[in-house]
Amino acid sequence: MTKYRKTAVACSAILALVLAACSSSDSGSSDTSSAETTEAPSTTLSLADVCPAKVVVQTDWFPQAEHGGVYELMGADYVASKDTGAVVGTLTVHGQDTGVDLEIRAGGPFLQIPVVTEMYQDDEIMFGYVGTDVAIKTYKDTPTLAVFSALNKNPQVILWDADKHPDAKTIADIAKEVSTIYVFGDQSFMRYFVSTGAISEGQIDTNYQGNLLLATEDAAHQGFVTSETYKYSVLSTGPINTGYELIHDAGWTGYPQSLAIRKDRLEEFRPCLTKLVPIMQQAQIDYIASPQRANEIIISTTATYDSFWTQSEGDTSNGAQSQKDLDIIGNGDTPTFGDFEEARVTDFIARALPIFREQGLDVVDVTAADLTTNEFLDPTITYVK
Repeated sequence: MTKYRKTAVACSAILALVLAACSSSDSGSSDTSSAETTEAPSTTLSLADVCPAKVVVQTDWFPQAEHGGVYELMGADYVASKDTGAVVGTLTVHGQDTGVDLEIRAGGPFLQIPVVTEMYQDDEIMFGYVGTDVAIKTYKDTPTLAVFSALNKNPQVILWDADKHPDAKTIADIAKEVSTIYVFGDQSFMRYFVSTGAISEGQIDTNYQGNLLLATEDAAHQGFVTSETYKYSVLSTGPINTGYELIHDAGWTGYPQSLAIRKDRLEEFRPCLTKLVPIMQQAQIDYIASPQRANEIIISTTATYDSFWTQSEGDTSNGAQSQKDLDIIGNGDTPTFGDFEEARVTDFIARALPIFREQGLDVVDVTAADLTTNEFLDPTITYVK
């Protein structure tokens, strides 16, 4: 069973809202019984004095389990709109009103430009979902600063039919057994795998359409371990047992879907981030521990959008469970949940910059400190599987 633990001074999940009670000097001790019994006054939940009246989060895709921690904060009064591709409600913590609203905007067809570009065109947006690779690519003209890593590993995979290729365990293995690997467009991670010798450039087909093509073709394709593996297992024409490797495990180790702000708005948002980021840390842990309520919102909202993307109870349940089972959710190398490890970011920058420049992108040299900060995280919030 998933649990969380905090220090004696930090106490309950709600007390994470009051950072004055969470000094870093307390991060070395733990007191689970105190965390379970101490209650904070409801007034400590207020964000109205420091945050925008509406906290807007621009996601990168339709609602899905990977966004579960944000949907965990959506109040019961939520209303979704097919016209805007957004859902709005009271921002709540364990059902308690924080005094501000939360708007979660879908990406995909509702967003015709990259998330980062939209953040710089729409001042209503506070947070955008920005992976480390995207942050590097766009830093020159539209710099962002990641303040919380909701996912420790990228759930993207290359997958294949495991029954046809029982000995294939890695991307390099399957590349020796199939002629084609399908992906969406010119993916940087595929260029990286070419550079390492894992695959050959001639095997890449950049015209993948998102269909479950393993039902008709012996190939490999891009997907998500939190999605396609389940969809194949319940395929109406007959289940397919998939093999896969996470692109993270194959060496493309940037942080995915980090919650980032525009760097030029850091001082403006600082008071809000100080209170809100620890709430987001805990909400992600709460979601993995008990995802049913947030999943219902994800399913309902997706149905309202009435597009090609659908989410069922099986999709969302599998998405949450696989994040837990495969360590997509996790602490990384430190006890703090959701932080950015400088060495990992630095190493990724060194891998990624040559690839981006090979693609003809105009990227500048950056450091881990340019792209990420742990300033607003509560170091006593940790995830225990």
